[in-house]
Amino acid sequence: MNKWNYVTPGIPDHIFIRDDRVPMTKSEIRVLSLARLRLFPGAVIYDIGAGSGSVAIECKLAMNNGLVYAIEKEPAALELIARNCKHFEVEISIIKGLAPEALKDLPPADRIFIGGSSGRLDDIIDAGHEKLNPGGWIVINSVTLNTGPAAFSLLKQRDYEVEAIQANIAVLDSRGSIHMWKAKNPVMIVAGQKRER
Repeated sequence: MNKWNYVTPGIPDHIFIRDDRVPMTKSEIRVLSLARLRLFPGAVIYDIGAGSGSVAIECKLAMNNGLVYAIEKEPAALELIARNCKHFEVEISIIKGLAPEALKDLPPADRIFIGGSSGRLDDIIDAGHEKLNPGGWIVINSVTLNTGPAAFSLLKQRDYEVEAIQANIAVLDSRGSIHMWKAKNPVMIVAGQKRER
């Protein structure tokens, strides 16, 4: 039985199978990122640096007839993506490799999510730009001080229509009878649309 029986995004983090060695886009940030991806039926989506597969899985659940490719280089993450796909009963193409080289044989994309770049953001955006259909969107999440502004600049240089938000999320943390806000790391989300020519 599928572990998420709702049409709304934002699967709680604890429902995913987790591995402390593998990063995951957290639920609240995932919702904002999915909104920026602007999914539609039948879309071809790349999740680059897929980690646990949380974004790829939510994309597949949102549009069952689309093609979702999870690109990841780390063995522990690849295993975790496969386990989470089985857990949520979704079929995603798991691509073992390092972007941008791992994108070479994939079909043209309608949407590209970059959750991790292994320091190769410029090359990944270049390759993604070549693979992305006109009108398509690239969404980049950044938890570091450098990556967000770099992503914004790189997309602007390629004449994308760019938008960005910084999300500062705090969640309820209860300890006995005490309830308080617990802040999560800020995340910058940069989204760019490739212009129609």
